[in-house]
Amino acid sequence: MQEIDVDIAIIGAGFGGSLAALLAHQIGRSVVLLDRGKHPRFAIGESTTPIANLVLETLAGRYNLPWLKPFANYASWKAAYPDIPVGLKRGFSYFHHRRGERFRPDREHRGELLVAASYGPDDADTQWLRSEFDGFLVQQVVAAGIPYWDEFELTKGGCSQSGWKLHGQTKSGEAVEIRPKFVLDATGGDGFLVRTLGLPDQQSTLRTHSRTIFSHFRHIGNWDEMYRDAGGKADDHPFRCQDSTLHHVFDGGWMWIIPFDHGVTSAGWCLDMRRFPLDGSPPAVEWRHLLQQFPSIADQFASAESLWGDHFGFSGRMQRRIGQAAGRNWALLPTAAGFIDAFHSTGIAHTLIGLERLIRAWDEDWDTPRLWSRMEEYNTQLQVEIEFIDGIVAASYASFADFDRMVALTMFYFATAIWSEHERRAGRPPSTFLCAEEERFRTALEQAYRAVNDPTVSTPELEALVNLTFADINLAGLGDPAKKRMYAYPRSETHG
Repeated sequence: MQEIDVDIAIIGAGFGGSLAALLAHQIGRSVVLLDRGKHPRFAIGESTTPIANLVLETLAGRYNLPWLKPFANYASWKAAYPDIPVGLKRGFSYFHHRRGERFRPDREHRGELLVAASYGPDDADTQWLRSEFDGFLVQQVVAAGIPYWDEFELTKGGCSQSGWKLHGQTKSGEAVEIRPKFVLDATGGDGFLVRTLGLPDQQSTLRTHSRTIFSHFRHIGNWDEMYRDAGGKADDHPFRCQDSTLHHVFDGGWMWIIPFDHGVTSAGWCLDMRRFPLDGSPPAVEWRHLLQQFPSIADQFASAESLWGDHFGFSGRMQRRIGQAAGRNWALLPTAAGFIDAFHSTGIAHTLIGLERLIRAWDEDWDTPRLWSRMEEYNTQLQVEIEFIDGIVAASYASFADFDRMVALTMFYFATAIWSEHERRAGRPPSTFLCAEEERFRTALEQAYRAVNDPTVSTPELEALVNLTFADINLAGLGDPAKKRMYAYPRSETHG
């Protein structure tokens, strides 16, 4: 049996686990990275945001990883790594659809919402083809001399006063005992630490109930061209919808469309399970049935070819929440502690913010009694953030039938996200993702959730509640009728 003593064992070699290994190595911690699968592989979570890229840039500079910094920007990525596929993301676009009807643009853009996340392609965000990006990070782990085992079977593990003992087997059949001081779980749901420590499952506390069907495609139609052909005023848009994370929204769910530069597009439906329960239909059959209900989306997919044939990816209920995300000598990355839904692209940013906290704690308080209090704080922050994201997404699903109400609710994401970006650039990053620690925002979100589900509350009343809540941080002029839901990225004294 091979025996290894190490500071940190990281389980899961997605982008979060690999970055954790590289950053821990940079601060002088010995580390091993384990994964039960292998690369390349598909992963959901492909769309970045300004917060995600600001954190990525900070990590690259603070921990001396110059090769990482170009990934924080579309233009620098293309210049530094032209062979790694990427997509251009200028912002978020939303279009409202009704069953059995084609999308009909109007001059007031009443069925549309576009929110820019950059000023232009030179400072734009990115869409990650995760199979390629995650695989590249693993290559960097290996190049740094960090022990990495893929197709590794963890057979058992436990923790005592003296530390952890992990027993496993490599893909060649060699038995290994790893004795780390700290274990980081960077997997998805039902990960190693959840099972080993019997961590509490708190999925029942979440309000969102959604599932997904997805694939990668070639030859999806260009929505900008289709929009113009339908009479839409595309010149009013702050960016091309093709250069964004495109959301088709309808009563009961939404579809994402994420194009990459090499001709592949990621697309998937996210469906409220109370409106679209699993009925045993093959995913490919359900995909076609959904397209039949929305003629304009069906037109966009008229010539599309799935790269996976009829083997579409799918899930049951996506939401998960683990009631404890850290302990004295262990932690879960945000993706392992909880997941809600891809609406508003919160996943990558949340993972990177959680990773940033962990690395700072390891760097500043390793082998000190204060590390335990840092882990308690980490858990508290994650739980507040998971609840806040769930509240935003659940309220959005409840409002999908009424686009005006949904647009009002998006301010809980966009106002806090844009403010957080502004503050981070000024050297004052908020302590939690999307300012979730702010009691006034959490209270207002609860009020908005109840209002959206209460037909006696009018849309103007809901809009007034939201506008008042964010009046002092609304940098983009969200909710201004004169903008007709077309929002350019706000310039500030710290950027632009």
